Amino acid sequence: MGFELRNFLRLITKMKTAHVLQVLSVFATLGLLVCVPQLRAQKSADPQPALSEDDSAVYSALLRDLYQAAKGRPIILSDQTALGVPPGMVANLQVQGPQTDTFLDKISLEARQSYEDINNHSSMHLQSPCKFAPECTLVNLADVALQVKDAKAWRKFMAKHVNTPGIIIVSRIGFNRARDQAVVYSGMSCGMLCGQGEFTWLTKHDGVWSVEASNVVWISTK
Repeated sequence: MGFELRNFLRLITKMKTAHVLQVLSVFATLGLLVCVPQLRAQKSADPQPALSEDDSAVYSALLRDLYQAAKGRPIILSDQTALGVPPGMVANLQVQGPQTDTFLDKISLEARQSYEDINNHSSMHLQSPCKFAPECTLVNLADVALQVKDAKAWRKFMAKHVNTPGIIIVSRIGFNRARDQAVVYSGMSCGMLCGQGEFTWLTKHDGVWSVEASNVVWISTK
């Protein structure tokens, strides 16, 4: 079994940049290219589970509340979920600290354990068409990597996809047994030195999922 989530977040701050590059990189600059073979291998390894109604509702709430998904705000989402530890951390500012413990303490232990278990064992391929947002496109990271290989390519990509927050990847979702609490990781990249990753806690009230709080674990900025 993987690290307990709290200990993992603490561990990130102690990791050397070179090791972070090998283990965590998906979005930030070359990291997008590093993990593509691994993601492809994950995609074909096991039969893919179907998304539940709660899975879809949590992803929709996440994209709506964190990334302002709406008409005129296109969401570009990886068709493969993140596996294991958060991606995108290449020479980024690591911002977790005491606030991380406070954030985690509020989340159901069952949801945290479920998150660990499900994301340490398998990734999920998200099937098209994307219905998590009014304007949502699922993309293969191998294809996108060729489109954002340098700063000039990033500018062209962002100009083509007007008003998009960037390229987003999500993890699978950890739920408690009652399925009224959930925790999920998401990472967003919008340039060579532009993006962030965070854990988000969501709750379900009267059948509706909404974001309670988020905890940023990395930031990439100039």
